[in-house]
Amino acid sequence: MMQVQVAGIDTYAIMDSGASINLINQSFVDHHQLELQKLRGKIMIQGVHGKSERDVFRDVPTEMFGQSLALDYVAGDFAGSDVALIIGAPVMDKYVFQFDYPNSRLRLIDHDSIDMINVKNLPMRSRRDYDQPIVQINLNNEVEAWLILDTGASTGIYLQREIAEKHGWLENYPTTKHLSKGVNQIAEVESFPLPLLGFGPFDLADVRVTVPKEGVRADFGKNRSELNSRVRGVKIDGLLGYDVLKHFVLTIDYKNGRGHIHAP
Repeated sequence: MMQVQVAGIDTYAIMDSGASINLINQSFVDHHQLELQKLRGKIMIQGVHGKSERDVFRDVPTEMFGQSLALDYVAGDFAGSDVALIIGAPVMDKYVFQFDYPNSRLRLIDHDSIDMINVKNLPMRSRRDYDQPIVQINLNNEVEAWLILDTGASTGIYLQREIAEKHGWLENYPTTKHLSKGVNQIAEVESFPLPLLGFGPFDLADVRVTVPKEGVRADFGKNRSELNSRVRGVKIDGLLGYDVLKHFVLTIDYKNGRGHIHAP
């Protein structure tokens, strides 16, 4: 998280590479009794655990990165009232972001100041239909999958249940049942430790994998080919979040779908 100011109030924002929109926390708005300019009608937003209609606020005064901005936000429910924002594609595609997770630091880099074509070491691309970076990973030396690279997710790996069932992981490894909160709903899930994860040039042991409860399929968006492009759409099987990223310094060119990781 990073410190920001919203409507003159000091607060925090989550930088979320998996979000195609910017969101403002409804509990923050209610707690501070903010009267923000609201669009007529609502829009439908899709989360991993379902969809819902939400208000849209226009030209909200926002201070971040040393700049005074007027940004649009969709209302969401994702944290306590001390956290105001989720910042997604409308802001993240303006810079190259470097997340130094071990040292809790965030750095912004101009696109012209770094040659991501030559330094990238992740099999990564941009999912243009949804303004999301996706990355290919190896699960237990048994299957490769494309996942959304989601800096706003607290989980390690959130995966479609069918993959875990196909490879017998829910029977072979100890599972626990718990609840998972998304931007729209709370859902029942199961999790288990996967012995091996291949992420770029690194192998990680005993990574926590979460799957929906039996009979439920998570929604990561429809898999479509890019319009007027030779690049074919790929099947998205889940997302990769903080519990994996916390070990690394991640540099991500959100706009062009390039990424680099190293372990300090």
